[in-house]
Amino acid sequence: MRLKTPELAPGMYLDGYLRYVLDTVYTDVRKDYDSFIIISGREGFGKSTLASQIALYLDRSYNIDRCTFTAEQFEKAVLGASKYQAVVFDETMGYLGSRGAMSRFNKRLIKIMSEMRSRNLIVILCIPNFFELDRYPAIHRSTGLLHVYQRGRLASYDYKKKKLLYLKGKKMYSYHSQPPTFKGVFTKFFPLPKEEYEQKKQLAIASWDAQQKGSDKIATKHRNNAIIHMNEEIGYDNKKIAEVLDTTVALVNRILEDMRPTTLPPQPEPIVPPDEENSVN
Repeated sequence: MRLKTPELAPGMYLDGYLRYVLDTVYTDVRKDYDSFIIISGREGFGKSTLASQIALYLDRSYNIDRCTFTAEQFEKAVLGASKYQAVVFDETMGYLGSRGAMSRFNKRLIKIMSEMRSRNLIVILCIPNFFELDRYPAIHRSTGLLHVYQRGRLASYDYKKKKLLYLKGKKMYSYHSQPPTFKGVFTKFFPLPKEEYEQKKQLAIASWDAQQKGSDKIATKHRNNAIIHMNEEIGYDNKKIAEVLDTTVALVNRILEDMRPTTLPPQPEPIVPPDEENSVN
């Protein structure tokens, strides 16, 4: 018997073909599958809006608790979700901007995927660039890709075309290397409480900024200690230190100069032998 497909929430509009695809997702997760949807696009183009619309359409219980902004929030939401529920990871403000952060997230994502499967979850991942994902989640594990190429406009890639796009386009990070399955539009309708959404996002950004500043201070301390050690203990000159640490000679010069004392330490008073004291008297 065919499952009944979802109804649109009040005020919501979904592009006709996109809704048809989402109806397939809705029925598939109830046949013991899960769904992993990737939404890519530049900041401000509407990835978060589209993700929240899709999440609410597929899961009417979707709320701010399962809209996540950090890897820790995302993992907690996945582990706490019930069957068929939707979880959104909303990358924002450069959280995955560095190569190291994206690499750590890819590893964490692969670990979480078994939980997604066992719970038949609908997971929506919003990221700036599809090609930054590792091959396994990008090609094999994700259900489909929605690329927001303009505000309110999307290009949809099904499983097969998504794979071809990744293989053809990764070298140049080009979305033009493979035609999409279809193009569509979406509205500005945002189903989550805007104030709660912004507050949660800003708290996540502030927490991440604090972590980054702390990490930067530790990294700087380790670098400076390494420069001092190579200069004083090993005897490397400044040029050699710069080569080893892949930095500039000017930076090494400045750090060594800053670390040297600006004034000479106090000199001990000379010790006068007793016979010299007598001769003076």
